[in-house]
Amino acid sequence: MNITKITTGKKRFMQLLLLADEQESMIDRYLERGEMFVMQTSGEEAVCSAVVTDECNGVCELKSLAVAPQHQRKGYGRKMIDFLQSHYAERFKTMIVGTGDSTQTVSFYKSCGFRYSHTVPDFFTDNYDHPIIEDDKVLKDMIYFSKSLAKTVIVNANERTDDVITPLVRLWERSVRASHHFLKESDIVNFTPLVYEYIKAIGTLIVLYHDKKPAGFIGLEGRKIEMLFISPDCFGQGFGKQLAGIAINDYGCVFVDVNEQNPEAEKFYRHIGFRTFERTETDEQGNPFPILRMKLN
Repeated sequence: MNITKITTGKKRFMQLLLLADEQESMIDRYLERGEMFVMQTSGEEAVCSAVVTDECNGVCELKSLAVAPQHQRKGYGRKMIDFLQSHYAERFKTMIVGTGDSTQTVSFYKSCGFRYSHTVPDFFTDNYDHPIIEDDKVLKDMIYFSKSLAKTVIVNANERTDDVITPLVRLWERSVRASHHFLKESDIVNFTPLVYEYIKAIGTLIVLYHDKKPAGFIGLEGRKIEMLFISPDCFGQGFGKQLAGIAINDYGCVFVDVNEQNPEAEKFYRHIGFRTFERTETDEQGNPFPILRMKLN
């Protein structure tokens, strides 16, 4: 699948656009001022479309997202969102999206890391010339969700200089202090030089940047997630899920080890489909920190 920016002849994709917004006069309000992207097969069949507008003050809005009926429930909508959040991360801090109170649509955006922002009362009844119905319900209010944008960068082995690795180690220190409460300060100090070397040597290192600063990183070996850490000031913004999604969808990762004494991490991985298949009393270094070995179902 290829994602292409459409600069002319946008209305030739009107059939897709009307799947997301069924009144053409409403589409006309944003189509030309927005940037449009279309995902196509090698045979140039349009699979998915999206339109994004600049709402100023570091905010962009996903005005339209549609997947052709024959291609729905195959992950293409999520892939488009992944592309958009990376594409716009250097220009904007936040992406917003408005939708009706449709259980399926709301669940989709939440699963992509969007969080409730605000509601515009009577949007559909005031702006559309006919009732808009989804899930057998007449839509009335527009519900807005927002997502902090972050760009992911693959850091090759020859690019892992001290200037790159040291900020990640500092991020790791802040993250474990905020989440690994079973560790003593002396444990963190002792682990720090090992973590530096581990990050430097890991097979695949992907760093996530938000507002041009590292917000998290993930390290992979084969089909296993070896490390995933998010800066504490970025907790709850969907960045962990974004990195885990890359590991699963792009690298085929199905294994991860979790500290049993970090229940939030276990909960996170369970939420995205991992299940425990083995428990050890110590970690790989022989420290008395029980490990849960998990596999993606």
